[in-house]
Amino acid sequence: MSIRQLQMIRALEVAGSVSAAAIALQVSQSALSHRIREAERLLDTPLYSRQNKKLVATPAGLRVQFAARRVLAELERAEHDVAHMSGGVTTTVRLGLEAYASHHWLPELYQQLAIKCAHIGLEVTADVGLHPESALRQQSIDIALISGLPPAKDFNCMHLGEDSLLALMASDHPLAKNASVFPEMFADFPYVAYHTNPEEGREYDLVFRRHHVLPSNVISAGVTEAVLTIVGQSQGLTILPAWTALSQGPKYGLITRPIGDGALTTQWYLAGLHQVANREAILEVMQTIQNITRFND
Repeated sequence: MSIRQLQMIRALEVAGSVSAAAIALQVSQSALSHRIREAERLLDTPLYSRQNKKLVATPAGLRVQFAARRVLAELERAEHDVAHMSGGVTTTVRLGLEAYASHHWLPELYQQLAIKCAHIGLEVTADVGLHPESALRQQSIDIALISGLPPAKDFNCMHLGEDSLLALMASDHPLAKNASVFPEMFADFPYVAYHTNPEEGREYDLVFRRHHVLPSNVISAGVTEAVLTIVGQSQGLTILPAWTALSQGPKYGLITRPIGDGALTTQWYLAGLHQVANREAILEVMQTIQNITRFND
């Protein structure tokens, strides 16, 4: 298949309809329909079917969609890397941040790399939040920042440190007068989270399941900014690592409280693949991150 056909497949996946994909590709709907038939003739199999007036990918279409994502992403990265090489960058490292991670330390990371390793270009990928290890295995990122349980043993792992878990709430929340928030108190208020899937090593495991408590309602907000905004404008609560809570909470007018006796903690790790061409650059970035995070200071 040609690059043009792969771009068509990708546009159809992203846009969700022939008309929207045609606009994105700046072609007519008839021209795009012709490209679809052309690709199906080339592969000798239907890639799409019509269901309730919608274009739905067949199993073959889904397989080609996956290939289009991978091939086009690699082409885009190659173009980006080559463009950087003209400015002295010889290798690019992609850092994936999980949903819990704070961003306030990134400027210092860029500054340190510019001083020590000007040949390394750093790209931060923020859309791997809930599945950083999967993104590593698919090689869409080179380094994943992970909290909770240690990364899988087949990753090159670096422990960053231990971090307290804190409850966050609006300053006028009924629990704001308490010095601590005990697990049973969460049962009386909505809980705002990234998603509703219970995970080991996170607040569900450490707070709710351990103490046989469930919040009155769980609101799935998707990203840190949305979580903090909802908490700030409601009677909801959330739990975040101190690294993120103390840097981001005040921006939304939130206060923090320890949970119980304050002994609840999570662990932060960096994970990278072992057998990759830019392994030395990856390890250099990982070491720089370890030096500037200072969890145990």
